Amino acid sequence: MTWVTDLSHFVSETGKLPTNVPGPAHRLAEYLASIVAAATSASDNQGQATRQIKCRRRPGHRACPGVIEYRLWPDERITWECPNCGDNGIISNWQSTAWDRRRVQPVH
Repeated sequence: MTWVTDLSHFVSETGKLPTNVPGPAHRLAEYLASIVAAATSASDNQGQATRQIKCRRRPGHRACPGVIEYRLWPDERITWECPNCGDNGIISNWQSTAWDRRRVQPVH
């Protein structure tokens, strides 16, 4: 299954993740926000992402050992995938959220 996520649906009026949602929904929102933060953080000098995020799936009731691979595309969509279990998704509308770690460029 592919997760198609609009991160703005997970953000409260204060710009944070809401606290009044059930635990599983809150953990999913935290997971997706961590992918955004990692994908928008500085990469190493070869363009490779440096922050590792463990897969959250539990196939067969066992933790997936995979590490999420993610990419920020020029059109600003973020794609992610676990190479071990195949869980994957696309995240949009993350710009200017608390998890957007890109450097702000001054306007001239």
